[in-house]
Amino acid sequence: MIGYLFLGIALIAGTAKGYCGKRISGRITTLSDSVLTNTGRMLLCMIIGFLLVLVQDGPSALAVDRATLWTSLLGGVCSALFVISWLFAVKQSAYMMVEVFLLLGAMIPISLSALLFDERIRLIQGIGIAILLVAVYIMSTYNTSIKGKMSVKATIPLVVAGIANGSADLSQKMFSRLGGNDSASAFNLYTYIFAAAVLLVFYLFLCIKNKKRQERACDLNIFRHTWGFILMMAICLFMNSYFKTLSAAHITATQLYPLNQGASVVLSLLMSAIFFKEKINVKSVLGICLAFVALLLINFF
Repeated sequence: MIGYLFLGIALIAGTAKGYCGKRISGRITTLSDSVLTNTGRMLLCMIIGFLLVLVQDGPSALAVDRATLWTSLLGGVCSALFVISWLFAVKQSAYMMVEVFLLLGAMIPISLSALLFDERIRLIQGIGIAILLVAVYIMSTYNTSIKGKMSVKATIPLVVAGIANGSADLSQKMFSRLGGNDSASAFNLYTYIFAAAVLLVFYLFLCIKNKKRQERACDLNIFRHTWGFILMMAICLFMNSYFKTLSAAHITATQLYPLNQGASVVLSLLMSAIFFKEKINVKSVLGICLAFVALLLINFF
């Protein structure tokens, strides 16, 4: 039961993070802006993580096993790819369409956890996952009514976001199995350190590239109107990752990641309709109902 409680907290934080991200996506006009804002977000997460490790576990918790470092490296690189692609995806597609691809990305930790950690997928759970995929297909047509037919340019960030998010989730499951006695706080701290390092290097590369082309580079003014949302996104991002990592130690991947993304889709549908006036149609409601049935089969039967 405690695993589901942790996941519930992670879902609330993730939905709040999505709201803030959607609000600032309109101000992100270039790749440099996206990388810069997300670098700032990861640096804030580093500070939060460092303070949490010191308060919760003490300085000795900073010394972690090699396995924890490798899994946090995987999580950091994938998180860096995810946050960049997510902002471009949510800018070009309906918010619900982004959630659909993140749901598909959940197949990565499910399949690899079954392969690597012998977390067997029972028949009833397999049926639930199949129904969930049908729900994804139905809901994918929802995007057409909001944004029109998807172009290849709009599809690329969706695919990258789904793969990166699924791979970052896999790193959390790997830590829960391989991290030994290391704390979840330390794992998340190192994940954000690696993510911030990747984003910072990439941002400096973009600055040099843009300067040679005599294009706008290194515009710190982007923080003037977005700093509040970036701070909230950092707090919510850390809470989402931290509590999902704790949940991964109590719930199998077959239960955790479909439930996480399926419930996230439902919450995002409500949020997009209430705050961003994205119309709810028959297909989206049917998709939600099928997703709900699928999650019941995966988690409670």
